Amino acid sequence: MATTRGYDPGLYPDDRGYEPDPYADDRGYEPDPYANGALGTRQRERRAPSSSHAELKADRSRLDEWMDKEFKFGGSKIKRKALALILLGAPGAVPLFFMLPALITMNKNTFSVSVDDTLGTGAELCLFLCLLVTPLVTLTGQRWFVPLRRWYGIMMGCCGIGDALAAGLTDNFAGGFFGVVAGHVFELVGFTMVLLVIPLLITGNHWAQRKLGKYWKKLHYLTYVIWGLLFFHLSLLEGFGFEQGSNGSGAPGDGDPIFHQRLYQYSAASVFLLTLRLPPVKRWIAARESEGRKWLVFVAITPIFLLFIFGMTFIINEEIFKGVDSFTEHPSAE
Repeated sequence: MATTRGYDPGLYPDDRGYEPDPYADDRGYEPDPYANGALGTRQRERRAPSSSHAELKADRSRLDEWMDKEFKFGGSKIKRKALALILLGAPGAVPLFFMLPALITMNKNTFSVSVDDTLGTGAELCLFLCLLVTPLVTLTGQRWFVPLRRWYGIMMGCCGIGDALAAGLTDNFAGGFFGVVAGHVFELVGFTMVLLVIPLLITGNHWAQRKLGKYWKKLHYLTYVIWGLLFFHLSLLEGFGFEQGSNGSGAPGDGDPIFHQRLYQYSAASVFLLTLRLPPVKRWIAARESEGRKWLVFVAITPIFLLFIFGMTFIINEEIFKGVDSFTEHPSAE
């Protein structure tokens, strides 16, 4: 879904004119909130930043420099950044890991009952974690974790495609494969998201970025479309948040039917991700940083960040609950 040289699946192009450099290295990438073409570059050359802003820039780069240092591990040297990225990226492979036993044993029952929840929810989690990287760069100024955007984008695509293939080949709906993946409106919306993710996976590399040039950025705006289609997919799946019963609003074992609505979880997590991408908000954050009042930024965004954590907690709980059942090949239809 992305390249390791600055791609944020779907939301990489900066709202104020930034265009990613296909030759930029992860270690040097940081979206420039003031970039605006050649004119903006000349203006920055003539206008020196304030000393407080320069100090903030220096402070923000210290962790990046620390992450680039190597340490000995098992007789060889490895960068701290590499180890941190492995640990932080590991959750992206968990949904596929949950389905591995069923794939090895070709357990059709597990695929038909729980693949939608295990891989579908996993794709949603990977999408949100992928989209989380840009707000964190905006807030912290750190860049060492930027490669996670590419990784979680790829995992989102793999989970989504795996979900569609497994459901289409194992579910007993009329009309065969396409009857399963496009037989209902909510399924058609989900299948459309899978189709859109394919060109992102194909072009999520340096070669495609160079060949497509300015069109590459426009193509990868499709992630915005996927993000929006997910809202409609969940809305249609759960009766726009008002459906009662076992399809998302809470079977008896769920305990809390309101917050187990996937649409509510999606909305709670998306508020933070969307707000930190709004141009006025980004400009306000940059202004507070230049004033040396970054603490005010964190105070202001804390409520919506807690809302994000709240929504993600329920999504993660759903993934673990359904995923463990799939791994043990005792799938739950709850």
